Amino acid sequence: MDWSGLREVFSAPDAGVRLRGLDAEGLLTAALPELEAGRGFAQPELHAYDVLGHSFAAVEAVDAVFGDGQAGREFREAVGWADLDQWLDREVGGEPLPALVRLGALLHDVAKPVTATMVDGRLRFPRHGPAGAELMGGRLAELGLGDEAARLVTRLIRYHLRPQELVRNWPATDRAVRRFARDLDGEVLALMVVNLADGWATRGPRYTREHFRRHCGFVHYVLARAWAASEDDVPAPLVTGDDLIRELGVSGGRLVGAALTSVRHAQLEGHVRTREEALALARDVLGRPGVND
Repeated sequence: MDWSGLREVFSAPDAGVRLRGLDAEGLLTAALPELEAGRGFAQPELHAYDVLGHSFAAVEAVDAVFGDGQAGREFREAVGWADLDQWLDREVGGEPLPALVRLGALLHDVAKPVTATMVDGRLRFPRHGPAGAELMGGRLAELGLGDEAARLVTRLIRYHLRPQELVRNWPATDRAVRRFARDLDGEVLALMVVNLADGWATRGPRYTREHFRRHCGFVHYVLARAWAASEDDVPAPLVTGDDLIRELGVSGGRLVGAALTSVRHAQLEGHVRTREEALALARDVLGRPGVND
């Protein structure tokens, strides 16, 4: 089975279920043999599934985020300013974007078995993202995926843990955010969906609504920071995430994202014109009921 046969599966709203069906028939790993090594490959205690089970669960999480159920509604609310439905209608290299995101979710940990090593008595998978991107580059071409679409999928594999690295030295600087967006060729939302799906699939049945709510807040924060830091064809932002953290003493990622989004919209609509007005609006946003919940 090549990509022409898999495209419909990865484009379906129940892609995760369909992929499990293909796997039961032996068709999935015939097309993507690199997945087979993950079958029965146990992971550290935080993980609910083996590597292959985790990969299926990640696709099912993407299905939920893209769907019209509770998770989909909450995710749309979290990134409402980004118009998720319009984004889902996009194509990359002539391929449906949702299908490529699901493919990235399925393959994001494909190199874990080959990178597994014991460090201080604990199982670790150093640089499994970059290793997975290298492992799958040729395979995606063999499947019949075009260059542009394959580049997006390999970026999703390579950088799926990058958001955590981005905020490891908290708070992230605008320079680091710009570099992050540039490395993804602007496809930050696609990467953040895979990152969320990875977190959901890691905990599996232990992943709670509160976990999801916090992760949606993290997605909002990263998107808002990337949007504000990387625009070239519109006026420069009056304030940056660094400004809000420094001037207003904000420490929570979701709070920075909410304030930045509101201020940027107001600037582009002409409602705020100076840095002082932007900071005043940010203070107002942060003081509204529910923002700090």
